[in-house]
Amino acid sequence: MKPLPYSRLVFLLLMATFGCYLGFLLYGSLKAQFGNDGENLSGFGKFLASYVLLVAGVWVLGWLNYRGPFRWWFLASEKRWWYWTWIAALSWLVFELLQFRQDRELEFVDENSLVTLVLVGIIIGFGYVADAFRARRERLVLQQQKTEAELTALKSQINPHFLFFFLNTIYNEAARVHNDTVANLVQQLAGIMRFTLQESAKPFISIESELAFLDKYLTLQRARLPKHDNIRLNIHIDYDDQPARIAPLLLIPFVENAFQYGISFENPCFVSIKLVSENQTLTLHLKNSTFPKNSHRKGHGVGIANVQQRLNLLYAHRHTLKIKEENGVFEIHLQLNLY
Repeated sequence: MKPLPYSRLVFLLLMATFGCYLGFLLYGSLKAQFGNDGENLSGFGKFLASYVLLVAGVWVLGWLNYRGPFRWWFLASEKRWWYWTWIAALSWLVFELLQFRQDRELEFVDENSLVTLVLVGIIIGFGYVADAFRARRERLVLQQQKTEAELTALKSQINPHFLFFFLNTIYNEAARVHNDTVANLVQQLAGIMRFTLQESAKPFISIESELAFLDKYLTLQRARLPKHDNIRLNIHIDYDDQPARIAPLLLIPFVENAFQYGISFENPCFVSIKLVSENQTLTLHLKNSTFPKNSHRKGHGVGIANVQQRLNLLYAHRHTLKIKEENGVFEIHLQLNLY
């Protein structure tokens, strides 16, 4: 069992000491006020318990408001007025409950109004504070992932100039003997390596660069697959030339997964990719065949699990992702707002 940090032990000891001290003072105060009057002491206990329950109720309601309406509506700019409508309805409900508790006597209207404003203000503030902590945690996760990615890239970049040198040598030799096919494939591979080593280090790149990278990858996949009737590829990429930015290497795990699990040299298979970037909205509809031999894989692959996490962190409330697998077909539908 891992021992508690020294700072945490000090904190727990301080809080325990303060609690004992406060309890001792409270006991002395009650003894001085009520002595052995059990009825008054019981009434005070009920009064104190009601305030504890009130604080707990406000805390629970604030948490539910944050987990529900705040995250559903407030964080989505186009639905924000639904959140404030909910807050207005909640304020009215709290006020009516307070009025009911006071038998709707007019002399308590001002007091109930003030209590309503305080309680609803605490609930709203709870949402802001909780979301600030969430955003901080996500920034720390992104920073950690970025550091790990940079370390992984450094391990794989033993000497990229050395690799580029030999790729250029192969390309020049293929061009010398007029082997255009080999020369083109080497050029595509060099482009993929250059993108992976340089562009992927940036937080965001142009959608045009990302689509160009995918096109190079698909060119190599087409070249490696045999020309066979059992293997069907249907690939459509459309871009409206409007400037937009996207996180690098965000789409490639989906495409890699399709070719890794959807292609078989023994059975009929297919990969269908439709990718459209229009009006700063990207839509990816991908389908591929699946086979029983791949049923042992866990989930949808590590790559897709990672990209799901990136989408949740970088494009929260700005994307929809649907994944399903049935009747031997694996299907992904992604819609992403790039603004």
